[in-house]
Amino acid sequence: MRAPEGFTLFELIVVMTIIGITAWVAYPKFLTPFNDIKLDAAARRVAADLRYAQNQSIGKRAVHGVLFEPGAARYTVYSPTTGTPVTDPANRARPLRVDFLATGEFKGVTITSAAFGTSRGVSFDYFGVPRDTAGVELAVTGRVILDYQGGADTIDVTPGTGKVIIR
Repeated sequence: MRAPEGFTLFELIVVMTIIGITAWVAYPKFLTPFNDIKLDAAARRVAADLRYAQNQSIGKRAVHGVLFEPGAARYTVYSPTTGTPVTDPANRARPLRVDFLATGEFKGVTITSAAFGTSRGVSFDYFGVPRDTAGVELAVTGRVILDYQGGADTIDVTPGTGKVIIR
């Protein structure tokens, strides 16, 4: 007579324990790339909206800008003043305001700081030259810093040209 084939209960418990320990160790390393993707997506969105405001300024010959609210983790694209947000081109029923606390794909991303000369916002004149919200041309690079779970991305706006760079 042949003995039944299979694993003993002890062997199954040992294998399950090893798999559990491996998963516990690997889980944080598995999430790290996803955290980087979320932060990178938020930085790209900010850079795209800065470029959009600059292009609208040149194309419509009207001042457009972006006002950041670091404490509230949001920003608004406006024209011609900070109190008048532009219409979101992706959803014409609402203003172009990005709220990192409410938007699902960016949830948890914070705006650590936004500095454009003396203000938290940047505007672009008819030629696309960046200025602070008071209308003074930027003398130094404007900078927005985003943070998500210990990682950070920096978006720079170059004085004179308004070139937007993600670092």
